[in-house]
Parts: sequence; structure tokens; C-alpha cells
Amino acid sequence: MSTSRRTFLKTVGATAPALLLSKQSLAGRGMGGGGGGSVNAPVFELPLNIPPLAQPTGTDSAGRPIYEITQQDASVEIIPGLQTGIIGYNGMTPGPTIKVDANQEIIVRQINNSSVRTTTHLHGGHMPAGFDGHPVDYVNPGAYKDYYYTNKQQPATLWYHDHTMDLTGDQVYAGLAGFYLMDDEYERSLGLPSGDHELAIVIQDRTFAADGSLVYNDTIMGELGDTILVNGTPYPYFEVGTARYRIRILNGSNARSYNLVLSNGARFVQIGSDGGLLEAPVSRASLNLAPAERLDLIIDFGDSAVGEQIILENTAGSGGTAQIMRFDVVRVEDDPSVIPQVLRRIERLNPADAVQTRRWVFGMRGGPMPWVINGQPYNEERVDAFPRLGTTEIWELVNRTGMMHPVHIHDIMWQVLDVNGRPPAPEDAGWKDTFKVPPMGTVRVIGRFDDYVGDVNEITSAYMMHCHILEHEDHAMMTQFIVVE
Repeated sequence: MSTSRRTFLKTVGATAPALLLSKQSLAGRGMGGGGGGSVNAPVFELPLNIPPLAQPTGTDSAGRPIYEITQQDASVEIIPGLQTGIIGYNGMTPGPTIKVDANQEIIVRQINNSSVRTTTHLHGGHMPAGFDGHPVDYVNPGAYKDYYYTNKQQPATLWYHDHTMDLTGDQVYAGLAGFYLMDDEYERSLGLPSGDHELAIVIQDRTFAADGSLVYNDTIMGELGDTILVNGTPYPYFEVGTARYRIRILNGSNARSYNLVLSNGARFVQIGSDGGLLEAPVSRASLNLAPAERLDLIIDFGDSAVGEQIILENTAGSGGTAQIMRFDVVRVEDDPSVIPQVLRRIERLNPADAVQTRRWVFGMRGGPMPWVINGQPYNEERVDAFPRLGTTEIWELVNRTGMMHPVHIHDIMWQVLDVNGRPPAPEDAGWKDTFKVPPMGTVRVIGRFDDYVGDVNEITSAYMMHCHILEHEDHAMMTQFIVVE
């Protein structure tokens, strides 16, 4: 595994999306991730961008729809009047939204017309291992890969993003991320807000230089930008009526966590998390959201007056990261939607059925690969677990550092058993794939390895587990497992 790239600082420029600069030259230009940006983005002046829905371009021999997505270098206007170089799906960021039904098999053809090699991971997706987007399952510039997604899972808010070895942080920061939304007839029958009253938003923080180029510092502690983007728009506004809205929120930032509140003091109603609907709605005054976590919410503007402006705020931020977006109430509307008291029954996994408990310790050491799991940095030639198909296991995620780690496990959804020995909060009692492991704390999760096995002779059929602070992942806080018969 190459480690030399970890010593670089980088800027992603308008004409060279993957330009590498030395630490000295970058510092000399007065730029640095998490601060040092020279651009003041407009606040609440731009409408929220809604990414287009991807449409099938054809079918394969089995009749499965094929969606073609092209990864390409592009120059886009994010800060008004300036051009920003990105690497985007279909040349945009976020990429087009893919929307499918549960159990609908599709092919997503990722065509790499960019200047860098890539892989694509469907985060939260349950699919055969060879299509999970292993970090070294490279798609080189000029090539493509057909990703076969069975969608054999409960409907949920998923997202697809780059997962390239050592460069996930760089290339997600440069733009390679998009929504993948799953639905089914049962969910559509519940009467939840839908159509124009359903919205998916990804919150990201970025730093921009004076010329509009992205600034990326690759700090081993995690990249923190000084400007908030929502669906690629800085501090947007979104016009609403006096009705309920279903809003799916993704924290797509490399490292920043958010604590979200509404400026009018209204409460959120959470109806889902990473893996789909909860059993029952949960009323919440604030939302703590770690990198890669998703929340499915209802925000009710029914008691708001036309002309009212409600800001989604981040109480964990300051300066340019303290505000996210604004909702502008512009019309009176009838609202036929409902929030059922029972959303979706969840099968509770029984700890007594677990055939094994595995302990994973997330720690830090010195050297060029400081972040480790069980004392070892990631090595693509080493497999650390071989769970058996159809069995249930308990995994203990142990944090031996002074900062929170959002741990993401590929392949299946899990249930939280306890956090530092206490039962999970109601909002975390559904299916999840990303877990906030507190400083010096422990989270126990339980999961069942259904449907798919890997090939022990083919490393790209391994599934991953890693910290989703992307710079921790890129600096080796990652491991892999292969599901076997």
C-alpha cells in the first residue's frame, strides 16, 4: 500500500481537479482546509439546487434497467461569478439522484471520463461483494464498470460516493457523491409527505480560495471547511407552504459533525435513519449528525405564517458553519399528509442467536499511518474476519482515542445493542450502518450476514469497515472481512 501521498497537501483547482502541491507552496499561498478561505459566499441568496433524477438509458439482457453515470472533470459556478473545478458524476455535484424500488434489480454503469482512477461505493447498499466498490477495484480513466445492485433490502436513504484507496477524502471533497433513494408500495401507502413535499439534502463543508478553487488540506485529523454547501449551493433558501415536508438529510462532509436546530424552536419528527423507517416517530428538538449518517425527518410548517423565514442552524458550528439553509414560507396550503404512529415493524435480532462476538479497537499510533484498528493499519492483502453466511454476530466497536469516530460497516444493516452499556436512544433503535463511537467509549451492534458471500481468492470481494471521517479512512483506519459459506 502506498503511503507517500499522505504527506501531500492539495488544492483542487478550476482547471486541474487533482493537482498536488507541496506543503510549503500551499502554505505560501495562504490557503488551508478548515480555514484560510478568501471567498465570502452569499447567505440565503441562492435557491436550493435539486439534483436531477437519473433515467435509465436501456436494459441489459435480463431486462434490468441500466443507468449510465459519467465521472468527469468539470468547471462549475458554486460561488457566484467564480468557477470551481470539480470531479462530478455527470459533471455536477451532487450527482444525479438514482431512485428505485426495493428489490428492483438495476445496473449502474459508472463511466470514468475523469483524470483520476475511481471506485464507487453504494453506501448502505446490500449487494454482491464484487459490486460494493472495494478501494482497489479500480476503474481507470477511459474505462467503466457495471455495478449490479439487487436492492434486496428495506427502503432507505442511501448515497453513492467515491471509495478509492488512499484518496476517498480527496475525491469526495472534489465532488464525487450523489443520492440513491429507495422506496416501496408499503411506504407510499403510509400517507407521508411526498412529491413536491419530499426533499433530499446533503450538507457539506468546503473551503474556497479567492479564485473559486476548492482548497483541500488532507489533515490527518479530518478536513473541516469554512463554507456550508447544501446540495452544492452555499447557504441556500427553499420556499415552502404551510404544510408538512419530508426531508432526508445526509451529512456528506468529510469530517464535520452537525447539531441541527430550527431557529423558531420547532421540533423535528424523525421517521427514519440510515437503514430506513423507524418503528415509530420520534420528536426531537435537535439533531446530532456524524459524517455519512442519514436522517429521515418531517418538518411541519403548518403553524407558520406566510412571510416567515426559518433557519436551519448548526449549534456545533461557528462563523461560516453556524447556519445551513433557510426555509421561506411563501404560500398557504392544504395538507393531506399524515404521520402514522406505526411506521414499519422491525425484526429485532436476538443476542442469544449470535455465534460470535468480535472486538474492534479504534486507536492511534505514530508514523505515516497513524489511525489503526486492533493496532494495525489497513492492508489490502489482509482479511481480518470471515463471518459465515446466515449467522448472527455481535461486534464491539471500541474507541481508544479522544475524539468520536463514525464507524461504517459495509454489506448489511445492524442494530445498536448499547452505547457505553446503555440502550440506544429511540432515534438510533432502527437499522443503521454508521455508528457514532464516543471518545473512550464502546458501541455494541448486532447483525446477520444474509444473501451474499465473497471469494477468499479475490480481495475485491471483501467488504469494508472503517471510520467515516474520510481522512482517518485514507490514513489506514480501515479493515475488511469476507463472508463465507
